[in-house]
Amino acid sequence: MEGLSSYRLGYVANCLSLELGASHTCRLAGVTPRRLSELIELNLAELEQILLFNEKHGIELFRIGSSLIPFASHPVNTLPWWRTYASTFARLGQIAQRSRQRLSLHPSPAGASLSSRHPHVREAALAELRYGARVLDLLGQGPESRVVIHVGGAAPSRPEALEAAHRMLDTMPEELRDRLVIEHDDKVWTAREVLPLAREHGVPFLADNLHNAVLPSNPVMPLDELLRESAASWHALGLRPKYHLASQKKDGKPGAHADRIAPADFRAVLAALESPADLMLEAKDKDLALFALRQQAARRVRTVEHGAASL
Repeated sequence: MEGLSSYRLGYVANCLSLELGASHTCRLAGVTPRRLSELIELNLAELEQILLFNEKHGIELFRIGSSLIPFASHPVNTLPWWRTYASTFARLGQIAQRSRQRLSLHPSPAGASLSSRHPHVREAALAELRYGARVLDLLGQGPESRVVIHVGGAAPSRPEALEAAHRMLDTMPEELRDRLVIEHDDKVWTAREVLPLAREHGVPFLADNLHNAVLPSNPVMPLDELLRESAASWHALGLRPKYHLASQKKDGKPGAHADRIAPADFRAVLAALESPADLMLEAKDKDLALFALRQQAARRVRTVEHGAASL
């Protein structure tokens, strides 16, 4: 399905058009309750501007930066920010809801993963995931809005690491697990390894075209199969699929994101879509990359219509 109604495009964290990111933070040594309050208020004000910008431009998919609440999962932040700013979150949530914006968060793999055997690492990961889930809850987001997480490392062995991931998902509170989506990566875990983990625990599997190219499965999972399997995991929960779309940066290390999405990568993903889906663009040019793809898609439609009219 290549019609313009079959997909929606989104971008990550920073709105370059506004020069805003809603992710201001500080060094750990500089943390005070007053400083944290100042940063939180600044970030929430910037997020409001970004959501209004998205609404104005019909952008219905956006990933919030993980530093929206600085040190939210760290013991140094003792502020009851979820209560103090509840009315602000409610106002932001109303903007997102009326403009059908599907929001998400994506902690860094260093901050939250599933496969560690070390209790302190697992507790820190759970704290980070609780924070992300709480933000989405405060914003009134539905079950389609998720916190993206990777499996993590593979120490001391792949079977042991995978077993640790299963254990963590087994023991995780249901309301937290229901906010997760598990993504394969470009360094450790392939799509064919992550998919069964997600499927067993009733969590969606998030497909990434660039990860799949950089770290292919064995046997190789073609793009159409990758998207089809991911879609099935979302559809099983009655949810619209969401995928990551990225292009390899020229002369960058494998997996480095390009400034924009290569037209060939965009066409390949569109050709592989079998149902309506959301495409989160992981591109350095953020919203500018999104607008560039919109223009490209519009040109394709005009070309097709012109060709049909000439017949």
